[in-house]
Amino acid sequence: NKDYCTTTIVITDNAGVCGGGGSILAGEIFTEDVQAVELVGVSINAPGHVFPTYITATNGQYSFNNVVIPSNFNINAERNDAHKNGVSTLDLVKIQKHLLGIELLSSPYDLIAADANNSQNVSAIDLVELRKLILGIYTELPAQTGQKSWRFVDKSFQFADVTSPWPFSESIHMNGMTGSETDKDFVAIKIGDVNNTVQANALQVKPRG
Repeated sequence: NKDYCTTTIVITDNAGVCGGGGSILAGEIFTEDVQAVELVGVSINAPGHVFPTYITATNGQYSFNNVVIPSNFNINAERNDAHKNGVSTLDLVKIQKHLLGIELLSSPYDLIAADANNSQNVSAIDLVELRKLILGIYTELPAQTGQKSWRFVDKSFQFADVTSPWPFSESIHMNGMTGSETDKDFVAIKIGDVNNTVQANALQVKPRG
């Protein structure tokens, strides 16, 4: 007589190389002038579930591989560091021209960037706040306003009025997934930078001037 035993092997596919199981949820995070943004924390938020946060590298891309996601969830992006990055007196000049009606900011993303105090409009107070940041009086924009150094808008979001883009969607809401979703992109806005001089990633060649 021979004896037999049964052994069960459980394989955990942490790297997502086996395929199957769940789906791929991915996207890109770029500025309006198509600079990839690194160090962005991308999170999946759903009641009763916990998912790891993905930190973007220099290519600005994120990807959750083989994830099993509930029927309703939000994708959020966040970066809050180096508030002075990309902010200079040239930005103040452009914002001042906008306020005087000499040369209006035509992009809704630039208007959001000019709103330094998170008041959902552009005013002389924003100039004061950004000037304090440039002079080193502030190391970051006033915490009491809830303003962060970066804001992220769902790329597919349609502004009702591009001359007054508030409020805007900072989450990508999804009612489940029928398969892999690889185009869930965000437009990144560096607050205070209306002339596109921010250093969005370590590989970016900074503009002159």
